[in-house]
Amino acid sequence: MSPVREHYNPIITQLLREHDQLPHENVSERKSFQRRILFLMTTIKMEEFEDSYA
Repeated sequence: MSPVREHYNPIITQLLREHDQLPHENVSERKSFQRRILFLMTTIKMEEFEDSYA
């Protein structure tokens, strides 16, 4: 696992747990969690991509 994944995976896992604990009726809060998770996953991919050309 890349160092950037090792750094961000615990954060993403925690966000997923919090997201899953929210009731389905809290659509806006759930979407907020989803956006943060997607942002972090995109950050991981971008950093790995940059590192592959370093």
